[in-house]
Amino acid sequence: MTPSFSNKSASRAKMQADSLHNGNDTLCNNETGQKQWRWFGLFLLVYFLIWSIAPAFLANSVPLDVSEGINWGSEWEWGYYKHPPLSSWILYSFYQLFGHIGPYLLSQLYVLLTLFLVYQLGKKIWSPATGLLGSALTLAVIYYSYPSLEFNHNVAQFPIWVGLYLVFYQALTRSRLTDWLLLGVLGGLGMLTKYSVIFLLLPMALYLLLPRQWPLLKQPQPWIAAFVMLAIFAPHLYWLVMHDWLPLGYANGRSHDVSETASNVSRHFSWVNFIAAQLMAHIPLVLMLALNRKRLFGVSAYKHSLPAGASLLWYLWAAPIVVLVVLSLVFGIGLRDMWGMPMWALSGLLAASFIVPAVQALTAIKLRRALAIWLTLATVLMVIYVGFGDKIRHKPSRMHWPEQALATQAASTWSKLSSCPLDSVSGDRWLGALVAMNSDFPSQMISGPASHSPWMSTERIQKNGTLVMWQDDDYIKLPLLDELMVADASSNYNKIDNTNNATALIVQKGQWQIAWPDPNAKEPLTVNWIAYVPSRCIK
Repeated sequence: MTPSFSNKSASRAKMQADSLHNGNDTLCNNETGQKQWRWFGLFLLVYFLIWSIAPAFLANSVPLDVSEGINWGSEWEWGYYKHPPLSSWILYSFYQLFGHIGPYLLSQLYVLLTLFLVYQLGKKIWSPATGLLGSALTLAVIYYSYPSLEFNHNVAQFPIWVGLYLVFYQALTRSRLTDWLLLGVLGGLGMLTKYSVIFLLLPMALYLLLPRQWPLLKQPQPWIAAFVMLAIFAPHLYWLVMHDWLPLGYANGRSHDVSETASNVSRHFSWVNFIAAQLMAHIPLVLMLALNRKRLFGVSAYKHSLPAGASLLWYLWAAPIVVLVVLSLVFGIGLRDMWGMPMWALSGLLAASFIVPAVQALTAIKLRRALAIWLTLATVLMVIYVGFGDKIRHKPSRMHWPEQALATQAASTWSKLSSCPLDSVSGDRWLGALVAMNSDFPSQMISGPASHSPWMSTERIQKNGTLVMWQDDDYIKLPLLDELMVADASSNYNKIDNTNNATALIVQKGQWQIAWPDPNAKEPLTVNWIAYVPSRCIK
């Protein structure tokens, strides 16, 4: 008996020693992994700082959508002729607070918020490790790198979409009123950002109509969420009614632009190019997975490993693209590639969920290295393009226009002609936006129907005047100018109606020659201008 007892004691002692050794190895691996993640976090901090600050110093002007959004936001309307108002309000506020760094900082903050929400979702459904890796892998989708440089309505949707994924999952699994309220708030804010969020809200609504969800629809929470969403969207809805649904008409025109040269049959297949563009945006992520394919689940094993809630994420990831394909196939709607930008926040997380847990720590090391290489390459290309793109291509991009020189020239010309402040700029929307955002924000009258600039009126222009700008190859349409009482500066007043000449606008014309930032540019920027100066202000 004694030897037997002795053997058992020795065996138990060995097992305890092995367990302690394995525990020490696990602790050591955890500490090593945490240290590696901290180094990668430091790398990401540097990465986001560069992308937030460098473009403001490398570029001479902001991108077109940024200048447009800033000037819309300065009017504080409940809607604009292209889009709902929320992202323009936020963009204008950041520009006021941080100047030219503001738009780039805002974009990267939106990307960071998106990554944080992806992590929260991954942690709840899989594990903190999978959530962290999936959050990082989101950056391997091209949309979250260079296209995020330009804060527009697509970038503004990034955290909205992933936030909706998160609160919808929580609302279904926890059924708390606060989760449903958050769903309503985010849905309403999403609709105030860009209408395309409906391509996610619609699949969510359809999911709630499945038979197994019917008991949920008998409860008040989903209906409260719908009411909150509608209440947040209501002011913009009223604006739409009062302004003839302008953004919807614009969106319809954009979809027709994609397919106006196509045949009746091919218009119904614009989704093919759209899908191809979305696949191309995933190339870095696909390559990283391909290089680690031996550490991934097979399809059958993956299905058996799925935790509760994972199937919902796959549905929410795929359903919006299915909706778009159906709309294109059935109604012939032309799809623009950038409409897909906010739809892929789950791609990195779903990719991370394919990694076999036993080798996840080792795989994470290789994926972090691959991500570091990809993000470094993207940063180098961004610096080259933004800082030297005009010199490489011998053609100025929107970010290499002489923004400050143009605004200075406009202010100088107006001050020489008028003793009154510049109240508005008109004509080409690009030139006008650059001048306005660098001249204490005079209002902008956009070329096109008068309804595109509802803050402008004939009475306002007649009282305060305006400065019109365009290039030789621009076609500008400013119908409000046709209703003014004007007089040429070199002749007697020309009466358009019987109004007293004291209220007439004195018209003067000219042309500016402005040097490009690139000293090797052969021809200067030529801008034509017409100043409508109130007679009481004429110098």
